[in-house]
Amino acid sequence: MVTRRAVLKGTAAASIGAIAAAHGATPIEAANFSAGYGQLAGGAVAGFYKYRDAFQVALKFQKMAAEVFFKEDVAGGVAIFVKFFDKEWTAFETQTLTASFPDLKTSDLYFSKVHALGAEFFLKNELTSVQGRIAESKDGLFYKFEEIPNNDGTCFPDGQIG
Repeated sequence: MVTRRAVLKGTAAASIGAIAAAHGATPIEAANFSAGYGQLAGGAVAGFYKYRDAFQVALKFQKMAAEVFFKEDVAGGVAIFVKFFDKEWTAFETQTLTASFPDLKTSDLYFSKVHALGAEFFLKNELTSVQGRIAESKDGLFYKFEEIPNNDGTCFPDGQIG
């Protein structure tokens, strides 16, 4: 385990750093690899936020950005909203999920992969899963969402994610 103490700010973060150090975490400065913050040469930064009735995936590339919202629709069900930033924000058409996603109350959102040119993530509940992919290409940003029903009570067969 490695800590990046130079990035940690505030009382809670200092406490986390102290606890990690007490458990033998190596300061990043002493590690044999670079894990600098804000030095992504053409890389990507990703995060997601969970609200009461929505999940948001935020991706920042070197020159572009993307945001994906899984949001409960007022008419019922869950819809996917996508917008991209390349000199200005552009919204794309909404995709509505099937009845297998009646709401987000029992759903979870995870990243399966974040790399220099994109990210892959999935939203799951007991009935189905949605795999999402956003990737940077020479023509801009590409996105794809695919709903995958659960046949045996598991979200993904072995080997599909990871």
